[in-house]
Amino acid sequence: GVVLFGSGIGNATSLPPLIAQTEFAREQAARVVPLIVALSQGAYAFAPAAFGALRTWLQPTGLTLPGFLAVAALLQAAAIACFAAGRDAHGKRGAR
Repeated sequence: GVVLFGSGIGNATSLPPLIAQTEFAREQAARVVPLIVALSQGAYAFAPAAFGALRTWLQPTGLTLPGFLAVAALLQAAAIACFAAGRDAHGKRGAR
């Protein structure tokens, strides 16, 4: 568990700046990195409350675990779709 937590923290702190430096010009990266960090911290702060509310809402139905996992999977799918859309847009921009 400690290894997984440690690798997650490493990814959360080191990958966003590396991605920003790769995807944005140097002048923009200085603005993008703090925005990425701020959005990530907001998500880290409110995600437990959102999942707690979801758990409370689903508990009377008896579908707490399946609903929980379905929402987590939908969030992952949305993140993948956003990544793919951004990658396609970046490729089209570079072709001009």
